[in-house]
Amino acid sequence: MNIKPKAITIFTQILVWTGLLLLPLIFFRPPPDMPNSVSHNSIHVTISFFLLIGFYYLNYYLLIPQFYLKKKTAFYLISVIVSFFAVTIISSLFIHLFILQSNNNIGTEPPIFGPAMLFFVVVLFVSLGLRMNFEWKRAEAEKIEIEKEKMNAELSYLKAQVNPHFLFNTLNVIYTLATMRSDQTAEAVMKLSKLMRYVIVDVQAPFVPVEKEIGYIENFIELHRLRLADNNQINFQVSGNQTGLQIAPFILIPFVENAIKHGTSTIEPMIIEIVIELLNNELSFRVKNDKLNNNSKNYDSTGIGNENTQKRLEMIYKNNYTLQINDEDNTFEVKLNIVLI
Repeated sequence: MNIKPKAITIFTQILVWTGLLLLPLIFFRPPPDMPNSVSHNSIHVTISFFLLIGFYYLNYYLLIPQFYLKKKTAFYLISVIVSFFAVTIISSLFIHLFILQSNNNIGTEPPIFGPAMLFFVVVLFVSLGLRMNFEWKRAEAEKIEIEKEKMNAELSYLKAQVNPHFLFNTLNVIYTLATMRSDQTAEAVMKLSKLMRYVIVDVQAPFVPVEKEIGYIENFIELHRLRLADNNQINFQVSGNQTGLQIAPFILIPFVENAIKHGTSTIEPMIIEIVIELLNNELSFRVKNDKLNNNSKNYDSTGIGNENTQKRLEMIYKNNYTLQINDEDNTFEVKLNIVLI
């Protein structure tokens, strides 16, 4: 059963006010010597309660937003004091009118203002506390929404940086094949079109099916194999069930791109190993490449792709991932584990 919060709030307020209005009938009973009369103090407090209900909503919806929250403390205090005297005077007028119109069957004890003042203070602080709690929750909700929008904007910016970076490198591959008048140029253009279709059309949501992301990586590798020398080897292995799992797009490709960029050579034999393993809802990703001439600055010399990927990992997966980078003398390795949704 789905009950809206506003309906729950209204129902709760009705119960609270009903309970408070019953208090005068419980604690202010007629004197023993006048069993058939109505205590005029009970009537006084009851009327005060009706007025206090009005003050509660006046304070909650008007006085606090217009004066208290706007730091107009003096105006707020004056408004509260005026409201108190208005409640007291109006309730006293009502009780005196009631006495005058009665048949002298009323108790003659003087009005008791203490309970009315006590309940006024209680209503004042309850309305103030509830309103401040409401403002705090609204501020927190706005803060979360702002952070969410900021994160979405930053993720879009970081993802946009990855795509042109990849496109630049891919066009270099096709240009190299074209200058060599290679028969593989047309095949490379076709593979690039498939990759760009994924980038532009398929990737519209924050998460994509794992099989599509892996297919993107496979096409990316096949495209680069077209221009690699025979002494360069890329071993790509995928194992596990990909069905039903989703991953943030372009979260793995920068590491693959970095390995191909820095782990290939036209002279020396080089080996790149890329392994993706899926077990339940966990993805294990490992990229290892040989280093050319013991280049210790192998890790993304441009400072764009991998750095942005680490930022995205932190924003999207927070504590649901581990990233390990091993920079050895002859090899460079990245190990990434992600708990997928």
